[in-house]
Amino acid sequence: DVGCGDGKYFPAILESGSYVIGTDISRPLLETSLNSTMGGSSATIPESRRVSSNRQALMDRPAIAVADCMSVPLRTESCDAAICIAVLHHLSNTERRLRCIQELARIVKRGGVMNIQAWALDQADDSKRRFAAEDVYVPFNAQPKYLQLPSNNASPTTQGEALNIAAPKSDNRSTAQVYADAFDGANYDDRKGLVVFQRYCHLYRK
Repeated sequence: DVGCGDGKYFPAILESGSYVIGTDISRPLLETSLNSTMGGSSATIPESRRVSSNRQALMDRPAIAVADCMSVPLRTESCDAAICIAVLHHLSNTERRLRCIQELARIVKRGGVMNIQAWALDQADDSKRRFAAEDVYVPFNAQPKYLQLPSNNASPTTQGEALNIAAPKSDNRSTAQVYADAFDGANYDDRKGLVVFQRYCHLYRK
């Protein structure tokens, strides 16, 4: 699963009887995949995260790695299949998109399967989204529970390292406000208590 994020698709892959390896450029997102089911009961774990008891250990400690989708740290033809969902449209140019696809093709065995999904410019009539061009910025709402509380003076980063932003002890801002103020281009949604980032998207059409 290249660009696996928080491991949303891990349960479905494991339930199919396969072993999954997940990579993503975001370490904080990967860390949430480690805690998606640990310590929870069947009643508290979302249905989409549940797996059979004999696969629970794999779900609790998934095989994950921080990696760029254009340079996947796996051997050539080492996988039976690869998925890359909602990743390709965030890559900024054709060269990068082709490089990502080439990496997927490299790690999958001959006769294997690649499943690539990206956003479409033309949306269904009942879709809430409408796009005016192929290259746009789309708001992304970050929930405070996925953001680390500030504790030191480390510089903020979005690639490979956990976010850690300092605020004075007397600062009474919420975590979301701290992060919104720390990143250029981020806003704070006071009504929802969320940090709003603008994410680049290249939209595809048939």
